[in-house]
Amino acid sequence: MVDANQAVNLAQTLTVPFAAGFVVQRFLEILDPLFPDSVQKPNRKKVVMGLVSLAIGLWLASSGIRVFAPIGASVSGWEDVLLSGIFISAGTEGFNTLLKFANYKKEASKADAADKQAAVGNQKLQLVNKQA
Repeated sequence: MVDANQAVNLAQTLTVPFAAGFVVQRFLEILDPLFPDSVQKPNRKKVVMGLVSLAIGLWLASSGIRVFAPIGASVSGWEDVLLSGIFISAGTEGFNTLLKFANYKKEASKADAADKQAAVGNQKLQLVNKQA
């Protein structure tokens, strides 16, 4: 289970990458109306916007904004740059997914702890209430 200090450290660690992802997302929103009509085809525009966001994300990651190594993932330097760049390029969507996953893990841990506590409680009760 994550204690309060670990949660604060995780939040502090992810603040800069979150801000970087927000910047990428906002930059794409500003860039969107500037595309010429030749790029207005939905699939082509999506590919171009995705490549632009990936390039910005990789640039930000290579400048030192990392996601995975700071949270304890076992990744090499180039892997952290690549994965962090992809993660940052997703904008706030990547962080929303991370938060959903963290919440899922927290709820699963709570359920597991409750199951263990109930099992221990029942065993103790059986020791006290022995039937002859």
